[in-house]
Amino acid sequence: MSCWPTFHPATEARAPRPAASSGLHGACTATPPEPDLPVSDSERPTTIVPFEPGRLDAVRAFSEQYWSRPSGDDYYVWRYLAPVGISRMFLALRGEECVGTLFALRKTWRLRGARVPCLEVFDWHALAEVRGAGAGIRLMRAMMRSPERIFSIGGTADVHSTLPLMRWTPLSTALAFELPLSASLLGDRLHRSRGVPRAAARALFVPLVGPMFAPRPIAPPGRGEVVESDSLPPEVASLYEGDTGYDLVQQPDPEVLGWLTASRWSGRWRFLRFHLDGRLRGWAMTRLYAGKTGLQGSLVEVFAPRPEAGLYAWMVAEACRLLAAARPSRILARATCPVLRAALARNRFRRSGVDAPVYSWPAFSGDVPSSPHVTYLHSDAPIQPYDHAPEGTHES
Repeated sequence: MSCWPTFHPATEARAPRPAASSGLHGACTATPPEPDLPVSDSERPTTIVPFEPGRLDAVRAFSEQYWSRPSGDDYYVWRYLAPVGISRMFLALRGEECVGTLFALRKTWRLRGARVPCLEVFDWHALAEVRGAGAGIRLMRAMMRSPERIFSIGGTADVHSTLPLMRWTPLSTALAFELPLSASLLGDRLHRSRGVPRAAARALFVPLVGPMFAPRPIAPPGRGEVVESDSLPPEVASLYEGDTGYDLVQQPDPEVLGWLTASRWSGRWRFLRFHLDGRLRGWAMTRLYAGKTGLQGSLVEVFAPRPEAGLYAWMVAEACRLLAAARPSRILARATCPVLRAALARNRFRRSGVDAPVYSWPAFSGDVPSSPHVTYLHSDAPIQPYDHAPEGTHES
């Protein structure tokens, strides 16, 4: 017997049919016809089906009703058709209308060193009018019947409250960090929090941004070299072989990264390789994009096996130095790894922003992983927010 609660579509409550009665000319046995009433949208049954390219128009209509995202044909081709081979998606349909979606990227994770095919879910949404009928839960239950292990990283408060009820395992939380680099950004925050006049608040931070907030140079723990590229170098895969010091870590997939970085609505990325004494020791992925504070940067990934405090501090410093050359208003990062968190703090990052709880399904056999490595290189974090006018110029 299933351990899951059963969800039924809402149906109209009907009063009992009146019993037949005797009239002047004997018993009436005829049954009055049911009135032919139109069926409202909320009464139509909702079905859960896999996404197919022929349903793109329905998904587009749902997306444009629910989200504020790019609206051109090229966006929808990139977002839903291009990743068909590296993703899985379910739709909630009411007739031919899409009323809910759940999307997942296919990934490879290392669980205690072993390669495990996984899914990372995001875009889990259903229209409010069908949530009472369990459309959102049914979408996730369809995904949970997949053979792969599934991860959810971040998401809304509703996601965080629902997944434990569906017996997902909480693993860790990726803490959010920020390195503010703009006097205007810092001054505006002081103006809002303390009422200091905006112009005076901004002027106050002009001489302080460099000494107090700018990325600081940190020497490598050996003879260091940083190599830049515009795509993932194949040799990065060797960093994930053997003991990495993490019992749960994503191994980057060139095909998935190729799709992510093909988004012209999400900024631009760079890949960095870090060599110590002639040996590849780690890698990083950075992003510059248009955010709510103007041009922003992010450390999408910073990874080294068997991490050391000095190594991570140097890697973060070099990645921030390259990002800072574009003069972003701030640089964002997030991390579950205590060594990486300490390296961010050493580079003047402070705790700020929305943390990302990490959940997984199904339950683990044996002990739950206790040392995961989770950054921004998960779900849709490397591509959100979207820039609706990517050809435009954004100033810090």
